[in-house]
Amino acid sequence: MSNTEVAAERSRWNVLLQTAKRLSVLDLLLPFTILLCIIIGVVISVYVPSSRNAFDPEQHGSFVGVSIPLAIGMIVMMVPPICKVPWESIHVFLKRRYVFKQLMISLALNWLVGPFLMTALSWMVLFKYEEYRQGIIMIGVARCIAMVLIWNQIAGGDNDLCVIIVVMNSILQMILYAPMATLLCYVISGQRAPVPNSEIYQEVAKSVGAFLGIPIGVGIGMRLGLIFMLGKQQYEKKALKFISPWAMIGFHYTLLVIFISRGYQFIHQIGQAILCFIPLILYFLIAWFLTFGLMRLLSADKKPVEGEKCDCDESLLSKDFWGKNTCSADYATTMTQCFTMASNNFELSLAVAISLYGNDSKQAIAATFGPLLEVPVLLLLALQANYFKRLFIWRSEEDDRLAF
Repeated sequence: MSNTEVAAERSRWNVLLQTAKRLSVLDLLLPFTILLCIIIGVVISVYVPSSRNAFDPEQHGSFVGVSIPLAIGMIVMMVPPICKVPWESIHVFLKRRYVFKQLMISLALNWLVGPFLMTALSWMVLFKYEEYRQGIIMIGVARCIAMVLIWNQIAGGDNDLCVIIVVMNSILQMILYAPMATLLCYVISGQRAPVPNSEIYQEVAKSVGAFLGIPIGVGIGMRLGLIFMLGKQQYEKKALKFISPWAMIGFHYTLLVIFISRGYQFIHQIGQAILCFIPLILYFLIAWFLTFGLMRLLSADKKPVEGEKCDCDESLLSKDFWGKNTCSADYATTMTQCFTMASNNFELSLAVAISLYGNDSKQAIAATFGPLLEVPVLLLLALQANYFKRLFIWRSEEDDRLAF
């Protein structure tokens, strides 16, 4: 290996190490704590048979078809990310010139490309397993509103744009999730629905309203109320420190309850269940890199005005695989689009799967693989994003993002 190659390799490791240092110990341990919750839940389910019925909604009460303890966990884990969104400033962000264009790009990626890509991958791998396929498709339809804020922050994306996309996806999921899930799970797939389509739509819409509408209402109410009482500075400095951990507490509690309820069935169907890993991993990677290439290509059409010098170093443009003019691409915007496309709202897909098919269903088991795989894969992609920041040439001057 030449000195140049050795220096390049060291540079790559330095970028990855610097990125890892930006993460807290809890962030780095997240994939392992998720796995630990699953293992503990499965062990309890297998060796304590009576535990499997402890959260049965028919025996212990239910909320929108979900056992009350599990419903509480799913709502709790969604509230903290919503509390972090600066809802009081949304109108300011919407006045920025570039927001409308980026929203249109995100709308097309999230609601036209993403769900159909996941559906295609599910059919490619799970064509013999209807129930698992439906669970994976439900993950594809549920667009990001929570963890993407974390990935975007780690990668150094545009936080303001990410907030706008999160808000847009939150609203659109209330409207589009039910018809999209019905279309992709039953109409296009040609499968017979367990109940009439109108009832499926009503059930899904009810689940979306409960497990998305309630957290949004609670999150907005808590944020605005506490800001009014404490002031924004004290809210962000003190209140959020207390609120934030509840997302991961609720998430881990939810996983534990799910695998206590269904761990026994999971173990006895492990061979089929692991097939669900393939479409999910392929989706995260394809969606991220496809969006990265698309955003670079969209910026490639922007040529410097005649007579105006480009800020890019011509000697470095050979590293750009999408043409010389792509140095006009904006890194923060590109990363935000990549992660909002690749991420999914696994909390919502899990809630709907449990509500429609029950705690012990294969659809619900498939939906639990969303967070299990998304966390480590997107964490690695966040590290990859920081490496790409050094590898490619990016626009360095101020642009329309700061204009009103």
